[in-house]
Amino acid sequence: MFFPMCINLENKKILVIGAGKVAARKIKKIADYGTDITVLSKEIKKSEILEIKNIKFEKKTLENNQNEIEKIVKNYFLVIVATNDENLNEKIAVICDKNNILVNNVSSKTTMNAMFTGIVKNDEFQISISTNGKNCKRSRAMKEEIKKILNKIEN
Repeated sequence: MFFPMCINLENKKILVIGAGKVAARKIKKIADYGTDITVLSKEIKKSEILEIKNIKFEKKTLENNQNEIEKIVKNYFLVIVATNDENLNEKIAVICDKNNILVNNVSSKTTMNAMFTGIVKNDEFQISISTNGKNCKRSRAMKEEIKKILNKIEN
């Protein structure tokens, strides 16, 4: 079970490995928090990622080589692993965890040490919702209910 925590990402170096649909969702979720994001991928074709300001892109294929992976991830506060290769994602996640780097592995519910939650926010509140990766559909339903409650409170 993961401990819910709020963390300041302002000016923190974040590496996103992969640039597909799931990576784009993660990037959009953290982009408004003053992060320093680098996207590493063999190709970047998601237009919504390209439109986000202050993101650096590195066109590179990451090899399944422990020394190379360690060299790349060592300077980052958080690594989001979102490739379409589950074995590579797992290897990167294990390396990050061993090196005390926060890592979110999109292809696993267990091989990571940082999990993204659903977020509902307005000018006054920011509420985090999690089912510990067990039921995203219920998490989205809970978000909608919380939005309704926040709208009632604002009025």
